[in-house]
Amino acid sequence: MFSKVTAIISIAAVLFAGQALGAAQIATDPVAACNPPNNGDHTAGSSCKFYSGPSDSSHVITGVCVDENGTLTCRGQ
Repeated sequence: MFSKVTAIISIAAVLFAGQALGAAQIATDPVAACNPPNNGDHTAGSSCKFYSGPSDSSHVITGVCVDENGTLTCRGQ
């Protein structure tokens, strides 16, 4: 009985962790989507995503990084 409960708890933890990691991959604004600390390897033409509003329940905008006067910015497509 104990091992079944442990297995169920472990599976639930893995599922919730996967959701948290997925959410962390979307930036909060267009500049953060293409720049450090989390996206320092992006260059012009890299794909990017950011939330359209202030919360992670806002619509996600997908785009590409473009150089705007020396600052990489995610421009939605």
